[in-house]
Amino acid sequence: MNMALLQTRHLPKNDDSCGWIADLPPRTSNPAIATEVTTDWAIIGAGFTGMAAARQLSQLCPQDRIVLLEANAAAEGASARNSGFLIDATLNEGYGTANDIEVFKQKYDLNVAAIAEVEKLVQRFGVDCDWDRCGKLYGARHSRYHEKLSGFSSLLGQLELPHDVLTGSALSEKLGTTFYSKAVWTKSSVMLHTGKLARGLLENLPAQVELFENSPVTSWGRVNGVWELRTPSGSVRAKNLIFATNAFSPELKVNPDRTFALGLTASMSRPLTDAEFHRIGSPAPYGLLSVDLMGATVRITSDRRILIRNTCEVVPTVSMGADQVAQRRRHHIQALQQRFPSLSSDIFENTWSGYVNLSANTQHVFKSLGDQVWIAGCYNANGIGLANLFGREIANLATGRHSALITRIQARCHPARLPPQPLLYWGARLRLAKARITGRTEI
Repeated sequence: MNMALLQTRHLPKNDDSCGWIADLPPRTSNPAIATEVTTDWAIIGAGFTGMAAARQLSQLCPQDRIVLLEANAAAEGASARNSGFLIDATLNEGYGTANDIEVFKQKYDLNVAAIAEVEKLVQRFGVDCDWDRCGKLYGARHSRYHEKLSGFSSLLGQLELPHDVLTGSALSEKLGTTFYSKAVWTKSSVMLHTGKLARGLLENLPAQVELFENSPVTSWGRVNGVWELRTPSGSVRAKNLIFATNAFSPELKVNPDRTFALGLTASMSRPLTDAEFHRIGSPAPYGLLSVDLMGATVRITSDRRILIRNTCEVVPTVSMGADQVAQRRRHHIQALQQRFPSLSSDIFENTWSGYVNLSANTQHVFKSLGDQVWIAGCYNANGIGLANLFGREIANLATGRHSALITRIQARCHPARLPPQPLLYWGARLRLAKARITGRTEI
């Protein structure tokens, strides 16, 4: 049975100013697809999810042809552009009823399994990604957030999860700033260099996987019993199809009423000098997330760089130009000066954009769409670990291998229906605008 090919709305394009990627040796991209290719498996998206699915398929189906398509440069999209947190416990669930606590535990267990999956890959391939089990902090400046942090600490204690509550001099010495008044430090999160991790996994893709870069899918559909994917310079005909496109999924009209994308921007400094580092108290590396949705994310890396992200916005397209990125840099400079007034405002070397895929109820996407097509994604800003785990398991699901872990994943994969466009776009913008006002002390 034939069907009309679905046209993509906007071709995704990443900016070229990511600090993590700039820290890597340059590489030459694989050629774009330039002919018609017929394959057993086509995977769209060469980020963590797509690479994990391809790795697993190569083990499960060693005789099958596997094609991996990437719209830009592989492993340099959202997977390499986030703040480098492998998250354990999250702040936004678990309060109230016993069912709430059970939901929190489900999410925590998945996160821990995801951390273990990434650690296994790092050890298996010998990836040097600055792996640091330093934990992570949720911090607040204003006292109105203290009750929420206390509730979070109580929940962690009830579940016997290791953590500390920091205030006063203990907190300022930990962070190198007096900006924050209270924080909860969870101990099983991991900080890492996300660019190094993505590049390391890319370099260890199985030889069986055929990677085509700079090959955005412009239309797709089922034609004569197979999936047909068209790109600007070639096409793919596949028996089986896996979408690993995450924030770009709505652009491809895949689950458009369940997930939506938000644009984020971050800046990273040059390494601090000895004198600069001494002035902020020579803190050990750490990662801090804000209690408030719109508050800043702050990291100090093992090589003394400071990363700040304090922009979160609804964008009309999943691409951001250099001028737009530069405009958002001033917000990062303001946040830097508020937290580290002894440092110069010109220490940022790189500013870049990235995108996260969210659902209204923080649920993920992991399922068959029928007719030999599957999708995994929507990690709600927790993509390093979950993307690697879900990518592996979507390959298992697609080849008929069910497990207790897949059952656990599917229990967290019921995203709520979203309002239609343009109501979604304007509603999300209004909500974020309100959040920026209420959370202004944390930005």
